[in-house]
Amino acid sequence: MRRITKTIAGMALAAMVAASGVSVAAEAVDSGMTIYFQMGGNPGDTATLARELGARDAARVLKVNLIEQHSGWDPQKMIVQAKEAIAAQPDAIVVMGHPGTDAMKSILDDAKADGIVVVVNNNELPGTGLSYFGLDNYGAGKNLANLTIENGKLKEGDKVLVYGAFVEGAAGADVAKGATEVLKEKGIAFTPLQWSNEAVQDPALSVPVLVAYLEANPDTKAIIVPGHGGITAVLDKVLKQAGKQPGEVVTSGFDISSAAIQGVRDGYITVVLDQQPYLQGFMPVAAAVLQKKYGLAGLQLNTGGGYLTKDNVDALAALVKDGIR
Repeated sequence: MRRITKTIAGMALAAMVAASGVSVAAEAVDSGMTIYFQMGGNPGDTATLARELGARDAARVLKVNLIEQHSGWDPQKMIVQAKEAIAAQPDAIVVMGHPGTDAMKSILDDAKADGIVVVVNNNELPGTGLSYFGLDNYGAGKNLANLTIENGKLKEGDKVLVYGAFVEGAAGADVAKGATEVLKEKGIAFTPLQWSNEAVQDPALSVPVLVAYLEANPDTKAIIVPGHGGITAVLDKVLKQAGKQPGEVVTSGFDISSAAIQGVRDGYITVVLDQQPYLQGFMPVAAAVLQKKYGLAGLQLNTGGGYLTKDNVDALAALVKDGIR
């Protein structure tokens, strides 16, 4: 019991230190573990940095050998990385659920047979019962749509573009489904536009696509991006290149970043849902240690509790600068 208490105390102290921004060395707990961790995007990018810092903080406190994997949000690469991680025989792997439960089944079976702990972050693997830290994706989509309607003062008859994933089973499809269902319930007309794999990996490629849409549909009242921080971060460029004034088109999306903060301050971005990726980094490492050392499994945390608007942008800006939000 003393070892468990020490572990949890160390994790709690690290979390408080990180949140406060104070440079204090938390007491380390030597787990002696190696953990492979899928970060999702590219090193240091908008949607990945806070997750990286959270995982590194937990690894430092728990003395974990952390091996980071970056996929550029490519589900097929995530599968390859998970197989590579298992081949290395670590104590645990942290994966993302973008490939889907069916595609990951044989990997999960191999991990279980080898005694490797598996924890999921960012995107769930339904039906597996694994510890998960991230959004309730469907609920997040509904929340994003409701926040957009409220903050953008949208009403029945307004025309909205939803730029996201609409292929069944694709990463982000549950988010888009939640968002569009709210729009249907409110009687707000919308057009679904499928983003490309190329735009997912390089958000700059979405700018000309969205500009062209606005030019062809000048009566568009809002753009909702359900589930991509990088694309959300370039929405100000979209409106500027389309010749729109701040607030002329309501925009919303995911993940607080420096670019999103500036977009909100300038009035080009209306609301940004915060899935708090620092927690998606910190908590899976802690959960993997607790499961491997003490058998504490099946943990769940919905990290999508915050959002950014012009009303709280200044309060959150400092945390974003530190890589925490």
